[in-house]
Amino acid sequence: MAKNRTESGLKKDIERYLREADMIDAEEDRLYGPDKPGKEIPPEYATRERRINEFRKYQKQLAQEKQKLVEEHQARLDKRKKQEAEAGGKKRGRKPKSIEKVEKDAEKKLKVNLTDPDSRIMKTASGYLQGFNCQAAVSSDQIVVAAELTQDQNDVLQLIPMLEKTIENLKTLDENMEIGTFLGDAGYFSEKNLRQLGPDDPDVLLAVAKEWKTLEAQRGGNIIPLPVDLKTAMEYRLFTPEGRELYSKRKIMVEPVFGQMKEVSGFREFMRRGKEACACKWKMICTAHSLLKLWRYGVDKVHRKTEAAIAMTREIVPNTLVFAA
Repeated sequence: MAKNRTESGLKKDIERYLREADMIDAEEDRLYGPDKPGKEIPPEYATRERRINEFRKYQKQLAQEKQKLVEEHQARLDKRKKQEAEAGGKKRGRKPKSIEKVEKDAEKKLKVNLTDPDSRIMKTASGYLQGFNCQAAVSSDQIVVAAELTQDQNDVLQLIPMLEKTIENLKTLDENMEIGTFLGDAGYFSEKNLRQLGPDDPDVLLAVAKEWKTLEAQRGGNIIPLPVDLKTAMEYRLFTPEGRELYSKRKIMVEPVFGQMKEVSGFREFMRRGKEACACKWKMICTAHSLLKLWRYGVDKVHRKTEAAIAMTREIVPNTLVFAA
């Protein structure tokens, strides 16, 4: 994260590089004269010029992101103003930020990473890191059926894309293959996500709060009121015996997959740069994980058949032993 820069930080870097370039030019003119051909320019100068051009590109990127935030906030202000005009009075609650305040906050908070501009600052259980958000949907036997990589810092916008990708991949394998229940933690929950689900979509069961809070509430026997909205309905379902049994499967399905990739395979960081390159790497890691799982399932199946054959042979011919390589 040391390579992160704000818009003002990039401006300072550009000014510093230009000052250094002027100083080097002046020193070279003093040593070698001002009439030397362009080929005499040292490589460091050319590198510096390219670096400045990169900084300017990042500046433009940050300016565009800031402009997008301002436009979105302006749209919310316009909507609020319209609602107040229709209601004939000011809306209750906290007064929204001004456009100037949004611009100032954006200049301080928006950053770009000079090592990998596609990456973003992500909040994790162990602190903040510079990287990407890796997504995976797995089957009950821990086979990865869909894998994607995103720049979003949380999972709330990934439910529908991951659900659609999972359905697409399963249909590729078997047109008649369907999802029983799609389980997700609280990071994927929003009422907007639930409203986007249609009657033909798979059953979805999501936690509405952090898992430890849900378990604590279940142990305490908290009474959930009759469903009155989508969130309460989902929470109510999580407290039913069927919901508890279904959701309890999530921790033995997807969590071990990430654990195996990190602890067994040693995959904890990307060695490539750029969203596209890192997405390819992530899918390769998931493919390797799934192939290893399938191979182990195949070996276990052979062992079970061999053991069954041994048991059957012993039963028919007690004095005969069967060996299998």
